[in-house]
Amino acid sequence: MANIIYLHHSGFAVELERYVLIFDDCVPDIYTPPKKKQLIVFASHKHQDHFQLKTLQWAEQISKNTRYFVGSDIKLNEKYLERKGMEPSILQRMVRMKGGAVYACAEENFKIETLRSTDQGVAFLVYIEGISVYHAGDLNHWYWEGESASWNRQMESAYRKEIDRIAGKTFDIAFVVLDPRLGAGCFFGMDYFLQKVSAKKVFPMHMWDNYDVVGRYKKTCVGKQHAEKIMEVSEINREFFV
Repeated sequence: MANIIYLHHSGFAVELERYVLIFDDCVPDIYTPPKKKQLIVFASHKHQDHFQLKTLQWAEQISKNTRYFVGSDIKLNEKYLERKGMEPSILQRMVRMKGGAVYACAEENFKIETLRSTDQGVAFLVYIEGISVYHAGDLNHWYWEGESASWNRQMESAYRKEIDRIAGKTFDIAFVVLDPRLGAGCFFGMDYFLQKVSAKKVFPMHMWDNYDVVGRYKKTCVGKQHAEKIMEVSEINREFFV
C-alpha cells in the first residue's frame, strides 16, 4: 500500500511503510515529509520545474539521514552550498547518476536504475519495499511543430530506444509525461510507454496546470484501453491510495 501525493507539475511524494520518496519537487513548501520515515529525494535534472535547492534543507529540517539521487547535470559543490547557507555535508548523502546507471543498496534492500532523458538528466526506476516506481523526469517523445521533420524523427527514435530498454517490465506506479504544449504530439510519449510497458497505476505529469488533458487522453484509442489505471491528477495535494 502506498499513499501518493501530487505536489505540482512533475512532483510527487510516495509514502510507504518505512520510506518516503519525493520526485522532482519544484515547490518544496507544498509538502512537509513525515519525520518518522526515511526520506529519499529524487531530482531528474536541473531545470527549475524539476529541482529546487530548497529541497536540500530537508536534510537538516526533516532528517539528517535524508538521501538524494540526482541527475548528473545537477552540479553542486561545498562553496556554493555554504554561500546559500546550507550544510556542505549534504553532498556526502547525494548520488549523481547518468543515464544507464544502477545503484544498489544491499543493507536497505533498494535499487535505483536510470534511463537517459531525451531532454536533460535521467528517468528513475526505483525498486523498494517490494514495489517498483518509474518516474520519467523529462524523458518523453518531444514533438514540436516548429522543429524540422528530421529533428522530430530523431527525438522519436531516441525516446523509443530508451523505453525499449524497459519493454515488457511491470511497474506498480508510473509517472509519465503528458504535456499539452506539444499539440498534435501531446500523446505520443504516453502512447508508446503504455504500449511497451505495463503499469498498474499511471500518473500523468508535466501538464502545466492544464489538467483537462487527462480526460482528453482517456478518450483516445490507446487511452481508452488503459483508462481505468490512468489517475485523474487534477489538483495540488491530491492524495491517491494504491
